[in-house]
Formats: sequence, structure tokens, C-alpha cells
Amino acid sequence: MIREATPADTPRLVEMGERFLTQTVYRGRVTVNPEQMAATVTLMRGEVGKIFVLEIDGAVVGMIGLLIFLHPIAGEVTVSEVFWWVEPEHRGGGIRLLKRAEQWARAAGAVKLMMIAPTADIGQLYLRLGYEPLETTYQRTL
Repeated sequence: MIREATPADTPRLVEMGERFLTQTVYRGRVTVNPEQMAATVTLMRGEVGKIFVLEIDGAVVGMIGLLIFLHPIAGEVTVSEVFWWVEPEHRGGGIRLLKRAEQWARAAGAVKLMMIAPTADIGQLYLRLGYEPLETTYQRTL
């Protein structure tokens, strides 16, 4: 089942976020800060975004977090993914989360949905789903 996240989901969302940041390409590149993650979850459940969760047998096993904003250059309503994660043992349901995100973005008046591709495999998935590459991000620790 896909549903909107509630305040009661926050600890589980933070737990999955910590797993995401420690077991993927983000390990050592993005600081794990549970308090900030919880604050972001609260913010994104408000007017600036939406979080959907994948629930199986009463357990939250996946999430997608989205921000909605006016694009600073185009002035178009745009939605951007902040996080998308499904526990490895439950992979396969992630596409349903993405499709729900697309549905919400359209209903909210967005004309674009931007998704993050941390690996080439995820980039290939987006291409198969009709997304187009736009830019690549680089980071340097200061």
C-alpha cells in the first residue's frame, strides 16, 4: 500500500534515511544527522512538499520525499525528489512510489519532476521511464 507519511512515521523514515546514507554511494559523502532528517521530514509533510511511504504487512519499507517550488529560472511549478528509498529486501515496489509521486506532482500543478540518479543503473531506469538527463552534480568537501 502507498500512503502519505504521518508524523508517527518520522522515526522509521529517519531510520531508513540513515541506512540509505550509510549503505549507498552517499556513505561518507553526506553527513548522517538524524535530528536534521526528522526536521526535513516534518517540513516536507507541510505545504512545501509531500512524502509517500510504501507499507507492506503494516511495516513501512519504502519512502519518497518531494519538494514543490517555482523553478528559480523558468518560474514553472516544479517538483524535485529529495529522497527515494526502498529497503533492499522489498525492492520492486519503488516504481509504485515513483508513479504516486508523478501523480501527486501533476495534481499539484507541476510541469516538471526532477529525479536524482546516484548511480548509472538508476539513470538507466529513468531513461526507460521517459526521463531525460539534465545535468550532473559534483561536490567537494571544503
